[in-house]
Amino acid sequence: MKVLFLPNWEVMRCNEAPKDKQPPDYYEKGKEYWFFRYFEKKPEVDIIDVSSAKWIQNIEKNKIRFYVIQALKAIPRLNKYDLIISHGMQSGVVISLWRRLFRTKSKHIVFDIGAFNSAAESGAALKLMQFASRSIDGFIYHTSSQIRYYEKFFPWIVDKAQFIRFGTDAEYFSEEKSELIETNASREEDKGLDGVPYCICVGYSKRDWDTVIKAFELSNPANLKLLLVGHVEERYKDIANVEQMGFVSISELKKLIIGARFGILPLKSYNYSYGQMTLLQQMAMGKCVIASRVPSLVDYYEEGVTAISYEPENAEELADTIKRVNSNGLMRNEIGKKAAEYVKNISNECTMAKEIEFFFGKNVRKSL
Repeated sequence: MKVLFLPNWEVMRCNEAPKDKQPPDYYEKGKEYWFFRYFEKKPEVDIIDVSSAKWIQNIEKNKIRFYVIQALKAIPRLNKYDLIISHGMQSGVVISLWRRLFRTKSKHIVFDIGAFNSAAESGAALKLMQFASRSIDGFIYHTSSQIRYYEKFFPWIVDKAQFIRFGTDAEYFSEEKSELIETNASREEDKGLDGVPYCICVGYSKRDWDTVIKAFELSNPANLKLLLVGHVEERYKDIANVEQMGFVSISELKKLIIGARFGILPLKSYNYSYGQMTLLQQMAMGKCVIASRVPSLVDYYEEGVTAISYEPENAEELADTIKRVNSNGLMRNEIGKKAAEYVKNISNECTMAKEIEFFFGKNVRKSL
């Protein structure tokens, strides 16, 4: 099977695996890309990413909210492939509109990460997505509650949509592998930042930083810092025991996760997929994570067993949870251990890939 993969991010092409990128972000020459390496029947995969002039990317991503240049590169090549995969409707809407007007040999599958247009329930964008979606041959989604949105606004896709849990690379983000890579990465909590233990909050966008800051101040944990990684705001810079870092490499991020006492993942409640990668990476590395109880995460942990949750935007409940987790090392370690086992055995790339391959076999190969 020949596959054209259209990710809604940039992919670096290289001759050997870089140390500071994870598999979705690079394509190593002569090797299978990302989750395709776990397929029993290896497809031939080509990639067209969103690379273009930065000003064009900014307009596509932030203004019109879908990628035109990527689609224009792909459209002349569609009939060379058995399957087109768009990772996100940002990379799928133009292709699906084209296929509504012109027949193609290739089938089209979309990984619907954002519930079409952030689960919009009205407006021109919804009507556009409803029109475009009728040409798509299959949908994979990572947040189970999206099915209710489909039933209400896209009933014609329900029979060709499948919930498949997102999975992270359990080996790449294992605690043992990380310590082998970086022998100086220590699990000793008393080393921390400047000798002070810390908890970590990771995210470059769509994090509820105001709630986590307020909760940390309310909890007032003794001898503990809050480390915000990936996001820096001027208004947070003078808050006691709060430290901010901008973008860090994936290798540096792993070291910071290893050194943290526990993680906090503060999200607001939306009915589409986000935050799952951050959660699973920290779980895979044996960390107890305090996560907001939102649709995108509830499929990925067992309450009090593999993670601990709180009501989104509830700073008081989060503060109480921070106190409880910070004061109970035995509980943290037990939850972290079970979290790592969960990722290793259930929500990992290999399991995800097997389910995706089965879905392709059921929805694509039978029609080729």
